[in-house]
Amino acid sequence: MLDQMITRFGTSARASIATVANGTGYFAVTPEAPYDASLSMPEQARQLFAKAEARLAEIGSSKGQLLFCAIILKDVTEVAAFNAVWDEWVADVAPPARACFEANMANPALKVELIMICTVPDSAPKADV
Repeated sequence: MLDQMITRFGTSARASIATVANGTGYFAVTPEAPYDASLSMPEQARQLFAKAEARLAEIGSSKGQLLFCAIILKDVTEVAAFNAVWDEWVADVAPPARACFEANMANPALKVELIMICTVPDSAPKADV
């Protein structure tokens, strides 16, 4: 019964690209695969923000409806460079709550990942069930 209240997007054997439950959307964003280690962290961050906006639209939300963003950096000394790109991206909306931390990445080419939570209006499109 609970599963009927969850909408899943892009479901594979391993994971869903996004899930929506009770008007809240959840998803992670990584750079375009195959991951390009030659890109700087700010370049990867710009890729992430473009993907995030597409994913938000796919689930029926928008950047202005973000509630929270977890920012995972391969190297936390790059936080100022990330913040410069972030500040540009959220300049036209009220920014969400966020946390930033350093972690070992699953792929050595990854320099930044995002985990996002947003509100989703009732008009969200239907996806994989």
